[in-house]
Amino acid sequence: MKKRIIACSTAVIISLAATLWPQTLRTSPEAQQMMAKYEDCRKTPYYCPAGVLTVGIGSTGKVQDRLHSEGEIAERWVNDVMRAEKCVNREFNGAAAPPRVFDSMTDGAFNLGCTGLAWYTNKQLKKVRTTLWRNAQAGDWRGVCERLPDFVNAAGKKLPGLVKRRAEFSEWCLSDPALKVAR
Repeated sequence: MKKRIIACSTAVIISLAATLWPQTLRTSPEAQQMMAKYEDCRKTPYYCPAGVLTVGIGSTGKVQDRLHSEGEIAERWVNDVMRAEKCVNREFNGAAAPPRVFDSMTDGAFNLGCTGLAWYTNKQLKKVRTTLWRNAQAGDWRGVCERLPDFVNAAGKKLPGLVKRRAEFSEWCLSDPALKVAR
């Protein structure tokens, strides 16, 4: 028998998260809404396009096969976005990043994981830092924004949803007023 899918509202979950944990996240509310629109919001677990068991708004950590409350999903959202923000701060010079660059990098870390954004395996099967990582280390924020569309694969396949997501976040990133002044 097929399981019943029980959906939730991303707007409700993000609003609940902001109410329960105010000023916990640096990622702007606008960017959080953009992130969420590319994720399903479900109270029941499901498999994402990469084949990973997921619940809530793209949450993949220790997913239990049961119905999850909106409060649990909001808490997972805050924890998942906070984990992505810590990655950006630690690996991508996040403290120095302009707001929309930080938002866009947080989306990438949320969606791909920290390792997937910072490293790739070259043809010699060696782990190498990404150009995105190198640009962030150099404070080349425009270069960071321009490299976001490179990250469009999941489980070894180019996904149209990731192409669209990265394009939107690259545009958001490049629209940061700090980048306009820097030109």
